[in-house]
Amino acid sequence: MDITIESLGLTKEDVTERIVQAAVTSLLAETYGGSEDGSFTDERPSPFAAAMKKMIVKRIDRAIEEIAGKNILPNVASYIEGLCLQETNKWGEKTGNPMTFTEYLVARAEAYLKEEVDHNGKTKAEDYNWKKSGTRIAYLVHEHLQYSIQTAMKEALTTANSAIVGGIEQAVKIKLAEVAASMKVELKR
Repeated sequence: MDITIESLGLTKEDVTERIVQAAVTSLLAETYGGSEDGSFTDERPSPFAAAMKKMIVKRIDRAIEEIAGKNILPNVASYIEGLCLQETNKWGEKTGNPMTFTEYLVARAEAYLKEEVDHNGKTKAEDYNWKKSGTRIAYLVHEHLQYSIQTAMKEALTTANSAIVGGIEQAVKIKLAEVAASMKVELKR
C-alpha cells in the first residue's frame, strides 16, 4: 500500500501552507525570541527584524498616501473651495458679509501687512511702550534690505581683508628675505 499526500487527507496547497507557516514561525522565533505558547516579544530585535519593520512601515505609509490622494485630498480641496465664512456676534447671529475661504485669506494677509507696528516690528498689543513707526510691510522691506546690505558688506570686508592679509604677508616675506640676504654671519674660533 502506497502512502500519498491525498491518502492522508491533505492537498498540495495544505502542505505548502503548513511548510510556509512553520518557516515563518521558526524565523520569527529566532528573530523576536519566541516563547513556548507561540507568542513573540520584541526583546532582542535583529537586523532582519529592523529591515522587515522598515519595509512594513514604508508599505503602510505608501498605502495611506494612495488612499489619501484618491479619496481625502480631493474632498478637502473641494470643501475649502466651497467654504463660506461669515462673522458672527457673541450670540452667534450672523453679521457682516459672507466670504469664501480664499477671500478671507486675502483679507487677513492684507490686514496683516497693513497693520501698524513700531520700529521693532511689534504691534500696539505686543509692546507697552509702543510708538507707531509704519506698516508691517514697510518694516519687513526695511529689515530685508538691511539684512541684504549687511550680508553684502560682510562678504566685501572678508574679501578685502583676505586680499590685504595676503599682500602684507608677501611684503613681509620679501623684506625678511632682503634683511637675511644683507646680513653676514661670521664664525670665529
